[in-house]
Amino acid sequence: MARLDERLQLAQAALATLDELVNRDDLTLAERDGAFFRFVYTFEAIWRAAVLFLEQREGLTVRSTPKDVIRASRRAELLTDEDAEEAIRITDDRNQTVHMYHEELGELLAAQLPGYAGLLHRWLNSMLKRTEPSQAYQFFGRAIIEKKQIVCMYDGYRRELCPIMLGHSQGEEKSLTYQFGGESRSGLPRDGEWRCLFLSNVSDVQLRSGRWHTGDNHTRPSRCVEIVDLDVDPHSPYDPKRPLSVPDDRAGTTGRRSTTSTKGRRRSPRRSPAPKRRK
Repeated sequence: MARLDERLQLAQAALATLDELVNRDDLTLAERDGAFFRFVYTFEAIWRAAVLFLEQREGLTVRSTPKDVIRASRRAELLTDEDAEEAIRITDDRNQTVHMYHEELGELLAAQLPGYAGLLHRWLNSMLKRTEPSQAYQFFGRAIIEKKQIVCMYDGYRRELCPIMLGHSQGEEKSLTYQFGGESRSGLPRDGEWRCLFLSNVSDVQLRSGRWHTGDNHTRPSRCVEIVDLDVDPHSPYDPKRPLSVPDDRAGTTGRRSTTSTKGRRRSPRRSPAPKRRK
């Protein structure tokens, strides 16, 4: 997430330099050309920040071309339909700046700059707003650090959860994954055991006094999910009546038997022997 924060900060700084000139009516010819130069590098900074934002916060991988990023931003609702169409025009007008020696073209593009700056503000602000951590995000982050269980409302039911619950991560869940060194669980569920839990569905979050445990491997909080029963295929219909169990304070296990040995090594749970085939 540090790279994304850095990209967004660079985009903010670039946009601030554009604002210094774009709203002035008494620009000299040299200042007008300087405003176009600032417009070009500001647009570049914002669409490149959007590439990283879409990848890390929305789980979208897009081709690194401005128009592809604009279309993906529209799908992610960072841009409205009207703003996306205007952003496409900005891309074309940016390519026209090499012909600024044409006086009529220069005056035409100069008249468009205030509107373009406004669009770039809306695009960047959409990303900044989504990077602001929600209350649930802050509680889950704190719970991970303090190794506390969480009590919250999830899909209308009161739940007790282990904070490591990133089954199919995107958005804030993916941010937590990156920040605390877990793994993105967006692939196929392991043994059909992963349940999708999304922070957008979490409300009324409280920390419990009890601590959860990760067996003997205390250095990797992501191991907790191998013990805590946050189960089922993330692509299957969510069953709110199915209980989500949490580790107790005595042994750090759930209702099912822990599959972590006393030496901290992972071992497979016992399975019934397969029936013998008749000859």
